[in-house]
Amino acid sequence: MSLKEIRLIRLLGWILFYLLILFVLIFVLVIPTVKSYKSVNKKYVEEKANYLAAKDEHDTIFDRLKTLQSDKRKIIEAFENPWNEKAFLAKAKRYFKKVELTPVESNATDRYFKIYEFSVMTKMKSPENFYNFIDAFPSVPFVIQADFPIAFRAHGGDEIEGIFHIRVYEEKRAGEESNLSRPLVIKR
Repeated sequence: MSLKEIRLIRLLGWILFYLLILFVLIFVLVIPTVKSYKSVNKKYVEEKANYLAAKDEHDTIFDRLKTLQSDKRKIIEAFENPWNEKAFLAKAKRYFKKVELTPVESNATDRYFKIYEFSVMTKMKSPENFYNFIDAFPSVPFVIQADFPIAFRAHGGDEIEGIFHIRVYEEKRAGEESNLSRPLVIKR
C-alpha cells in the first residue's frame, strides 16, 4: 500500500465519521425540534382560527350594537333621563282638563332600571284625548308604559273621567344597587 492510498482511506474514514455525526445530530436534534414545531404550530393555527371566529362574531355584534345605538339614540336618552313629575303633568295637561298623579306603593326596581308606578286620574272631553295622549308618549323625555285596564266613566255633563296606571322606567346610575352592571352606551 502506498502512502496515497492510506491518505485516501483515512480521508474516506473521516468523511464517513463526519456523515455519521451529521446523521446522529439530525436524528437527535433536528427531527424532534421539527416535530415539536409542528405540534406547536398546529395548536397556534387552531387557536388563531378560534380567535378570528370570536373576533368576527364580536365585531358583528359590536357593529349591530353601534347601529342600534345610533338608530335608537332617543330611546336610550329617555332611559337616562331622571323622572320629572312636573314635566309629565305639564305634558298631560295639554290633553286633559284635570290630571292627578298618585304614586302606587309597589314601586320596584329590577336589575337595570328603577320603576315608578302611578295611578293617573284624569278628566277630559272625549276618549280621543286619552288616545292622543298615548300617541304623544314618544315625545316625552321619559320611558312610560300605560297599563291596562283603562276605565272611562261619565262624570257630570260632558266630562269623562279616565283612570289608568303608568310605569316609568329610569336607568340605575353608577353606585346604585344593582345585581349586574351593564352599560347602555358602549364607546369604542
